[in-house]
Amino acid sequence: MNIDHHIQLGHHLVDLFYPLVELTLFDPDGKIQEILNAFSTLKEDQACDIKCFQANKPFHELLIVGRNVRCLIYPIHKGKEIVGYLRLRYDLTCFKNLQEQLNLLVNTELAPLNQDSSDPWKESIDQIITHYHTINKINIQAITSKQKRELISKLQSKGLFDFKESSAYVATKLQISRATVYNYLKTAANFRKIHIHQVDAFTSEKFGGNPAGVVLDAGELEESTMRKIARELNLSETAFVSPSKKCSFQMRYFTPTGHEIAFCGHSSVGALYMIAKERRFGIKKNGNYIFDVETACGVLKMEVIIDEQDEISVAYETPVIKLKAFKASHDEVAKAAGIELGLVDQTFPVMYEKTNKDLFIVIRTLEDLKKVDCDAKSLTHFSKRHDIVSLCLLSPYAFDKKINSICDVSLL
Repeated sequence: MNIDHHIQLGHHLVDLFYPLVELTLFDPDGKIQEILNAFSTLKEDQACDIKCFQANKPFHELLIVGRNVRCLIYPIHKGKEIVGYLRLRYDLTCFKNLQEQLNLLVNTELAPLNQDSSDPWKESIDQIITHYHTINKINIQAITSKQKRELISKLQSKGLFDFKESSAYVATKLQISRATVYNYLKTAANFRKIHIHQVDAFTSEKFGGNPAGVVLDAGELEESTMRKIARELNLSETAFVSPSKKCSFQMRYFTPTGHEIAFCGHSSVGALYMIAKERRFGIKKNGNYIFDVETACGVLKMEVIIDEQDEISVAYETPVIKLKAFKASHDEVAKAAGIELGLVDQTFPVMYEKTNKDLFIVIRTLEDLKKVDCDAKSLTHFSKRHDIVSLCLLSPYAFDKKINSICDVSLL
């Protein structure tokens, strides 16, 4: 069986057991080639040292995002040569969470945590955790990663991580690794040090336009922290501005699920506005300022203008658009999105934009566009299989015939 057959089989397995199964294809050196239904966007969770694990022998992993998974690594042979590896991971956390939720329905009295404390600080930790469980009516097996972060922040605010063995004790109580505790603490520290802005782009009114997250002092942030900030803000994109060795500064863009995209227009507008408002990167007085900005899709020209009334306007050079015909048919895309095929104008091809991984289809009329109600679950599954960040629905008609109407549905 060649490698293409293995990939095809992997797609069928993920489709059959979605969302419980993740499949990753590695090259012979252990570099990731493809991930189907990724359990985590963190590089630490996705990476695997192939040489450290015995092939065809199941083992367990606890991911940083809190998932408990059972793993199997399978070598792909071409003759006697190993040409790659498949890693299959099965999510055990779903079953544990379901069991705990059923227990809560059957037994309303929550069992207290085992009190094995011999030190006052241990008793304090136990009291805070027990109180949190009682207030939220949730048991330890059903607690989410976000709730664990909240608990750790509460414990830190009480000074309970000042004791030598406190991190190990909390890790045991919350059934996570010590590395995860340290990671949560580090993230919390970074959150306290930086300023996070929400800027509404393309509007002159409050609570209008397209909101974007902006972090201007991202130079000291690790990539994993940027992903977590974007996840917490839960805006379509968050822009992170940091120093650059070859340009005026660098911009990176992350979605709420932690995916990095090459470029985002409205969050660039938000970032440039905040740079102008806070007089950053050499802006000292009113006037025109042009910057060379480093992005994942190359160096782009961006401009800030501050007029005599201190009104701010911005402009930017757009990256090269790399469109290509998409391998799936109109019918397949419509079914995945939950759109009636009759609403789709099939005289236009389905197109894929490689820079930002956007998929484009054309809807017949503006009225048809208003009828669209996408199936988010099916669309997310489809997007993970085909590496799509957003589905863009276009109509050749709008209030102004010179302007196409675009409906952007974020997927990842």
